[in-house]
Amino acid sequence: MSLNLVGLTAYVEQNASDLIKEAVLRGRTVDLVTVQGGIKSAQTINRISTSLTGQAGACGWNAAGTTTLDQRTITVCDVKINEAICLNDLEAYYTQVAMNPGSYNTAIPFEQIFAENKRDQIMAMIEDLIWRGNTATGSGNLALCDGFVKLFDAGVTASSGRYITYSTSALAGTGSGGAYNAATSNIVELIDELARLVNTNVIDTPDLHVFLSYADYRTYAKILRDTNYFAYTGAENQGQEFSQMHPGTNIRVIAVRGLNTANRILLAEASNLYIGTDLLSDAEDFKVWYSQDFDEVRFLAKFKLGVQVAFIENVVWARGF
Repeated sequence: MSLNLVGLTAYVEQNASDLIKEAVLRGRTVDLVTVQGGIKSAQTINRISTSLTGQAGACGWNAAGTTTLDQRTITVCDVKINEAICLNDLEAYYTQVAMNPGSYNTAIPFEQIFAENKRDQIMAMIEDLIWRGNTATGSGNLALCDGFVKLFDAGVTASSGRYITYSTSALAGTGSGGAYNAATSNIVELIDELARLVNTNVIDTPDLHVFLSYADYRTYAKILRDTNYFAYTGAENQGQEFSQMHPGTNIRVIAVRGLNTANRILLAEASNLYIGTDLLSDAEDFKVWYSQDFDEVRFLAKFKLGVQVAFIENVVWARGF
């Protein structure tokens, strides 16, 4: 005598563990750069620059030198996110055990983790838009706004003297051992070249950063470690993950999510990069509510976003090929 279980489906416990939020690499750029708020559509960055003309000391008055007032404009895009959830759909699955008794369901049973995941995804989306947004060629969410890549691709060209190209396949190589060469130099030499090209007027500023992708950062850290292992003091000793000072300089190398897949590297003062918005907290102050009219839970997030640079002559831009 034995059991016949052919007609049964193997049991899988679905109620034993909590709902787990997916891991999202959030942005960090907003915490580094200058944020200009109160922008509904467009707003200017008001600049002042001065040239001095010295003269030999003598009686009389001979006016010389100029003070220039000019502007650069931040234009923001208007973004919204709408989602609707029919709670009745949850009743047919394991989620039913977390729902309140009765047929009048008015709240998501996993509302806190739902909200946390939305917050992380919105922050990641904003980071991607800050860097790779392009209303002309972007796809999906990246078509909503223009970011730094589009700005610097257009504004920092070969004729500027602050623009270089590099081979993406050579970044992890041994390097040429001499002057920078786009075909052979590794990423450490590439950053040395960026430092060489920076405007001498800002070379001693305390917030010079090299912004690059996480993949390029890991390549950079590995080369530093492998070539100078015993003296290497990387991010683990400098208080910030995926960030460290470039040896022999005042430049901090930092990985940002927004440059992932972009094949771009930027050297700039962080304070020279501007992010425009209406209210910085808008993206995190999203709304989740139950709509009686539609018998569903609705999610709404709205924010405005734009980028600009105050002094484009102070940045160095590298493009991979």
